[in-house]
Amino acid sequence: MPSEFPTNSENNPDDSSNKKIRVQHILKGSRKAITNTMHTLYALGYTEISEWSPLQPTDVPGEFITISTKYFRLR
Repeated sequence: MPSEFPTNSENNPDDSSNKKIRVQHILKGSRKAITNTMHTLYALGYTEISEWSPLQPTDVPGEFITISTKYFRLR
């Protein structure tokens, strides 16, 4: 997994401020609840609608799931 986050070899490779961390957000619920949450997060400027995976049905009738992955620099 370290190859996902290349470091700048000219800087100190042990400097953790250059590393990124991955955070996955999972929304699970009714289609309407998920869509509303996605639009709320978009309105807050946190994520684009296109950053979410397509809604997929779960084993529970009427329930769907979607995932968005964000990358953040450690400070």
